[in-house]
Amino acid sequence: MLKRIPLHQLRIGMYIAGIDGSWLRTPFLTHRFLVQTVEQIERLQRSNVQAVDIDPSKGLDVTPAPIAEELLHSNSLYPSTQTPTAPDAPRSSVPITDIALRAIRPLTSIQASPASDAPRSPDTLNLELAIAQETRDRLVRSVKIAFDRIRETGVISPEPIHETVQEVILVTRTRSTHSLFRAVSQERSFDPSLSDHSLTVCMLAMIMGRALGYGPIQLSELGSGALLHDVGHLQLPLQLLHSSAPLSGKDLGAFRLHPQIGSIMIEAQAEFPQAVCRIAAEHHVTPDGRGYPPDISADSIAEASRIAMIADRYDELRNEFGGLRPLSSHKAIQQLFQDGELGRLDLRLVSLFISLVGIYPVYSFVELNTKERGMITTINPATLHQPIVALIYDETGSPYGNPLTVDLSEPNQPLTRSIKCVIPSESWGASRAA
Repeated sequence: MLKRIPLHQLRIGMYIAGIDGSWLRTPFLTHRFLVQTVEQIERLQRSNVQAVDIDPSKGLDVTPAPIAEELLHSNSLYPSTQTPTAPDAPRSSVPITDIALRAIRPLTSIQASPASDAPRSPDTLNLELAIAQETRDRLVRSVKIAFDRIRETGVISPEPIHETVQEVILVTRTRSTHSLFRAVSQERSFDPSLSDHSLTVCMLAMIMGRALGYGPIQLSELGSGALLHDVGHLQLPLQLLHSSAPLSGKDLGAFRLHPQIGSIMIEAQAEFPQAVCRIAAEHHVTPDGRGYPPDISADSIAEASRIAMIADRYDELRNEFGGLRPLSSHKAIQQLFQDGELGRLDLRLVSLFISLVGIYPVYSFVELNTKERGMITTINPATLHQPIVALIYDETGSPYGNPLTVDLSEPNQPLTRSIKCVIPSESWGASRAA
C-alpha cells in the first residue's frame, strides 16, 4: 500500500512510487525509483515537489515520532550531594553507573527532526553515514578556502559564507540528523585553520534551529553566525591556537579578544545582519556571567548565541582543543548537561540538543549488562537512556547470524537489558577485525 509523505521526510533508502502534481513538470525523473543519493532529493526540491508516494514494502517507511509533553527524560550527571566541579575543570564527568534518572523542564515550541526516528538497519545507517561524511568533507574544503582567504586579507567575503550556509540548510533538511551528527562530531586533531570546527558548529546549530522552528531568515542568520563565530581567531597569532597547555597571562588576554575582533570584522561587511555579528560577539558570554567579554550582560545574550555556544562547547570537548584529552560523544553530552546544571550553558537548549542526538547517540557502540555488544540504531525520545540496539555479538563474543534488534525501553523482554558502557570506536573496530 502506497503512503504519501511530505518531501522533507524523504530520505535515502525509500522507494518512490509516485510524485505530486509537479511530476508533470519534471520529465527528467523516472516515475518509480529507489532514492539512492541526496542529489535525487535535491532535484525534487528544485522542481517544487511538495510530496511523494512511497512504497513501504520496497523501502524505508516513515513513522513520525510524537512529541511528548516532556521531550527529555534525561540523566542527572552527578549525585545531588556531590560538590560541583570548578569552572576551570571543564572535562570532569561521572561514570554512567552513577547517573540517576530525572525529568527536565518541558521544552515548548519544538518541532520534530527532519528525519524521524523510524528504526533503520545497520546497513542503511552506514550508507547514510557515508553520504553525510562525503558531504561534510566537501563542505570543509569550501570553508577552508574561504577562511584561508580571510586569514590572508583580514576581510570576510560574504558570498562563499552565504553559499555554504545555504547548502548546510539544505543538508539538514534532507539528511538524517543522526548521520550528520556522527559525521561532524567524530574525534579529530584540532585544526588551526578552524574550518572543520566552524563547519561542525554551524551544522549542529542549524540542527537545533530547525528543531526550534526557525524560519529561512533566522536559519540563515544562525548559520552565518555559527560559521563565523571564531573568525576573530584568524587574526590572532597561530601559536595561541597551537598551545598544548592552558593559556594564561597576556596570551589568555589576547585569546579572549577573538569575539570582539570577529564581531568587528563581520560588522565591516554590510551584507551581514546584526544577528550574525551578535553571535560572534556573544558566544562566550555564559548565562552564569563568568564568560567573556565582561562588558556584555549575560541576561541580554541572544538565543542564537546560546545555541552556537552549546555547539562550540560540544566540539571543543570532542577534540584536542588547548591540548586537552578528547571526550567520547557520550561523555561530552554528559559534560554539556552538567554545564547546563551549573549555569554555564542554557539548560533548556542543552536539553533540546540531547533530545535530538540522544544520551547514547546513534552509531555508538555499546556493551549491555548481559555482555552482548552492538550499535545504537534508534533513539527513543521518551526514554533516551533506553535506545534501540542492533546486537551483533552475544554474551560469549560470538557474532549473531543476523543482528538482533532490541528495544531497551520495551518492558516485556525475556531479559532485562540495559547499557553497561560505551565502547570506544577503535576498540570496536579491533574486536570486529579479530
